[in-house]
Amino acid sequence: MKKVLIVSYVFPPMAAVGGQRALNFCKFLPRFGWTPVVLTVKGGVNTSWDETPLQKIPETIIYRSATFEPMAWWELRHHGSRPTFRPKNENDKSGSASPKLSLLGRLKRFIRLMLSVPDAGIFWVPLGLWKGLRAIRRERVSVIMSSSPPVSSHILASLLARLTGLPHLVDFRDLWTLNHNYDQRGYPEYIRRYDASWERRVLRKAAGVMTASPGFTRQMQNHLGGMLQDKTVTITNGFDYEEIDLNREFPSMDKEKMRFLYTGTLYSYFNPVFFLESLPLWIKDAGIDRRTLQVDFYGNYDYDYTLWLKELELEGIVFFHGFIPRDQLLPIYHQADYLLLLLGFREQNRNVIPAKLFEYLASGARILALAQEGVTTELIKKYEAGFSLSIPDKDAMKNLLGRIYKDWQKEPARKRKYRYIEDIDRVKLTGRLAEILETMAAARGK
Repeated sequence: MKKVLIVSYVFPPMAAVGGQRALNFCKFLPRFGWTPVVLTVKGGVNTSWDETPLQKIPETIIYRSATFEPMAWWELRHHGSRPTFRPKNENDKSGSASPKLSLLGRLKRFIRLMLSVPDAGIFWVPLGLWKGLRAIRRERVSVIMSSSPPVSSHILASLLARLTGLPHLVDFRDLWTLNHNYDQRGYPEYIRRYDASWERRVLRKAAGVMTASPGFTRQMQNHLGGMLQDKTVTITNGFDYEEIDLNREFPSMDKEKMRFLYTGTLYSYFNPVFFLESLPLWIKDAGIDRRTLQVDFYGNYDYDYTLWLKELELEGIVFFHGFIPRDQLLPIYHQADYLLLLLGFREQNRNVIPAKLFEYLASGARILALAQEGVTTELIKKYEAGFSLSIPDKDAMKNLLGRIYKDWQKEPARKRKYRYIEDIDRVKLTGRLAEILETMAAARGK
């Protein structure tokens, strides 16, 4: 079988959602005549870990190299002591202007930026280079593929491609300088130019570009003067139907409560603030019995919401459970009446498809999405999988909650089955990747 080197910083035992994409490609590529060879970090910086996914990929050959990430390690020191959440006061303008930095402050900021641009994993590149060359020679690799974030994986893979002459496939789970959260990084113009120069070098050399969203693909095709127009394709994330029984039917586990479930990390604009602010308003205005509601959040989160939940009078309704391994999470989907998708309402997020959407779609449960109109809401409509709200209007939110609640009252123990959707089947998606790899290998004469 031919071999593909997959360069991915995020890979099990790191329990990060980004690792699921590479993991599932590794699981199914051997069926299409490709042996995955993974180049990843030894240890790395992350907050949650889970060894069990590695049991699913016995045919994958894994090389791990050391990494050095001073800024990421520094930030991780503060993980675990979550700051208390304080809602923003719209009338408070005191924080609108940034204080002027001293010369020493500007120097510190410059050093910090240079140690973390394009990302905090940049020092993995020289340490991973030797290990990658060794893997390529020993395993007789035909194609190199890299997956981001972090984009340092692409820089490392691009250098390996230049040194070996192998074709390089760049896989974007999220984009680079077109990233939907890029404006939050606060880069000065000279740092933006520096970052963009790395991106241009990688993409000019790449044999192909792959993204996880058709919206991302459109952005990339128009990027850099259109030079990627003919070599950018979409392979979305998906769902592994081999993990479940498609014929199984299951009712709601609790006839007394309508349950909302959110899975995944809460951060930045992907947060529960608007939903949780709207919830007590609806409960009060509609006279809802609090005992008939429950909202569960599973995954990592940046703030301690305890005091805020007391202020909103949501104690006993809303629960934050923290991270649990994915295998333990799948049965919890069966208990949910609605699955929450919190993408926020920014225009920049319209092309984002969170990986959890595909598990939500496959679960058979209904989805409640708070998201800008875009590719995610289009998929929910296409498969008639639930409802979405695209504007931060609390009256509209209350009306939608009322509609959902009435539907639940009519059928509190609604039976459902998993949805089979061919377009999100991990096996089918990996087959498309294998075709791309075959084309690249053939073009090189292998």
